[in-house]
Amino acid sequence: MSILIAEDNVAQRHYLREVLEREFAEHAPVLEAGDGEKTVELALKHRPALCVLDIQMPQLSGVKAARAIWREYPGARIIFWTQFAHEVYINELRKIIRSVEPQPAYGFIHKNNPESRFLRFVAAVLEDGADMIDPAFKDSFKRPLLTEFEAEALYYLALGLSNWAIARKCSLSLRGVESRLATLYEKLFAYTPEGTPHEAYDKLAYNTRTRAFFEALRRGLLNSDELEKAAGELEGWIERDRKKYLYEETGRGGKR
Repeated sequence: MSILIAEDNVAQRHYLREVLEREFAEHAPVLEAGDGEKTVELALKHRPALCVLDIQMPQLSGVKAARAIWREYPGARIIFWTQFAHEVYINELRKIIRSVEPQPAYGFIHKNNPESRFLRFVAAVLEDGADMIDPAFKDSFKRPLLTEFEAEALYYLALGLSNWAIARKCSLSLRGVESRLATLYEKLFAYTPEGTPHEAYDKLAYNTRTRAFFEALRRGLLNSDELEKAAGELEGWIERDRKKYLYEETGRGGKR
């Protein structure tokens, strides 16, 4: 069975191919893809013994490509080889892995690691079916998972939506949004002054929504590419919801 490399940087893709063909010659030929859609196509057609995926690629991210591959080929062994290890991707990846039965073998490693460590990761995942996490990212893999709402809500907070608008966007009550945001804040702020003499002061001193935005940026739960996409999608929703709101208000007025 072959190995599949998914990397849009041509020089890095050629480097990976040379290394893997040299060290794992029994898995030749090495397949190559330069975008997420081609990656999924090749993985489902050839069912390689191992996929090495970059995370940020055209068409589909490496994480979204992995979701599509594992949906049809749950036995796929995948290594995420990346220099953009934003926690937003790690959070999404962990949720995907939990949904796959049986649990797939995977690795997660930064591109800056020496070749020898990368090869150890490949051997462990490919030959032993072991899970391998780069020590640089272990803290991110241990943090509480964000729910779908919480992950989306970070973008809504960053883009300035009020709780009222978030409630309309997510078809929730205002109280439901407030409750869910409170849980999100608890996950983001591991160290809070609750129950200490500083609690009252900090509640007056800090804006919780702004702090949540900062913490999300600091941890990589938001990134500019995803935020740009969210802004474009939100603009379309706002336009539609304005019309809906005017219709609702006009309807109320007509009934009076």
